[in-house]
Amino acid sequence: MIEARVYKFIREHTMLFPGDVCLVGLSGGADSVCLLVLLNRLKTKLGIQIQAVHVNHNIRGEEAIRDARYAKDVCRSLDIPFYEYSYPVQELAREKHMGTEEMGRLVRKKAYTDCMNRHGATKLALAHHQNDLTETFLFHLARGTSLNGLAAIRPVRDNVIRPLLCVSRKEIEDYLNKNKIRYCEDSTNAEDDYTRNRIRHHVLSYLTEHVNKETVSHISAVSFDILEVLDYIERQAKRVSDQSIEFVCSPDAFDSHKIIKVKIKESFFQYDHVLQRTAVMRAIQTLCGESRNITREHVEGVLKLWQEPVGKQIDLPHKITAVRNYHDIELTMKWIKNDIRAGEIYRLPLDQEIQWGSFRMKAKVFPYNGQLIPEKTCTKWFDYGKINPDVVFRTRKSGDYIMINASGGHKKLKDYLIDCKIPRHERDQLLLLTSGSEVLWVVGYRIGESAKVDENTKQILEIQVTGGNTNE
Repeated sequence: MIEARVYKFIREHTMLFPGDVCLVGLSGGADSVCLLVLLNRLKTKLGIQIQAVHVNHNIRGEEAIRDARYAKDVCRSLDIPFYEYSYPVQELAREKHMGTEEMGRLVRKKAYTDCMNRHGATKLALAHHQNDLTETFLFHLARGTSLNGLAAIRPVRDNVIRPLLCVSRKEIEDYLNKNKIRYCEDSTNAEDDYTRNRIRHHVLSYLTEHVNKETVSHISAVSFDILEVLDYIERQAKRVSDQSIEFVCSPDAFDSHKIIKVKIKESFFQYDHVLQRTAVMRAIQTLCGESRNITREHVEGVLKLWQEPVGKQIDLPHKITAVRNYHDIELTMKWIKNDIRAGEIYRLPLDQEIQWGSFRMKAKVFPYNGQLIPEKTCTKWFDYGKINPDVVFRTRKSGDYIMINASGGHKKLKDYLIDCKIPRHERDQLLLLTSGSEVLWVVGYRIGESAKVDENTKQILEIQVTGGNTNE
């Protein structure tokens, strides 16, 4: 029975402990409704409390309103505390130049974190199941990945748990139908607009129907086997790291826990290559604080430095430099000094290129005929008809602000830079395009709303900035 399997899975992976307050991500669909019902039925046996949170993305109109209403109703019927968050995901995605899927993930994470902090939840339960795991496995395998990518959906990661990874989508729907429990259908799941949907409808369905009907459970089992191997490698790599990698902290008393340098000692290179790769990947992640854009090639580049002459260095993402020293390989974060002084200004360089410190800037004007707007960090398009003749490049000064929405809402530049987590020592070196105190563009980051291209634009002002600290 599904309840017994889920209970066993929770115990095997030590997901929940007596006294835990478990927040369930509740969309209103079959998977999350099943998770909510199962945990509610098991809560006495597990010694836990249940809460639920619904995040409305405001994308599917009446259907989204229906889902939110049903999620609230089902929680009321089960006497479960219910919390709801709402975000204009499409508007936020356009503003941040991101895809709606990625923005949706970000707002859900934000909502979950806020809800847990506000209401004392200790665990977050999400309703991923075996089909989700299988689709992710196939997606990562086809695109190219490491072993980590083939075990991407873990049963437990920090305080996030996934109790349904032991059951399939069919078992979930059968359980709900047998117990006469309603759930909402997301119409976009039937569409082929997203890669994951195409894998579900065409690849996975073919494998299940024509190769083996147990495809989902078999691939899920392999993914768990890989996870078990990875956990072992991680433990061994930590042992290697503890013995042969030195993490140097900041000498600043106010920032003394921040890692500013990593030294990979000579003794490190006696260990197996797979342990070296894992330990170096973790060292890079520890230094820069994230794993995004760190690839196998970057890790191998660091390891190959040991065979290079002393002084040889390579650049890695996130402004990391790796250099071969006499007795170690040293990884450091680099902060580019733009060498521009406060108070200096440069007028817009139309049809020419100018140099200011380590920046190179050029601009041109041309007709707008509905061309696709580039999404490059340091090449931006503006509506030339909205640009005042007093536009200049400069650094920040008191009173600067940036327009953040089309209705005229604005934010102090200082607050925007803090929101972006731009370090204090970098802020005075940022290049700004301004009109008076209004910031039209924080180079390397976002542009303001007041001069954005729209359907009424006649001419484009294209500005390109290279060099310096442009956040590329």
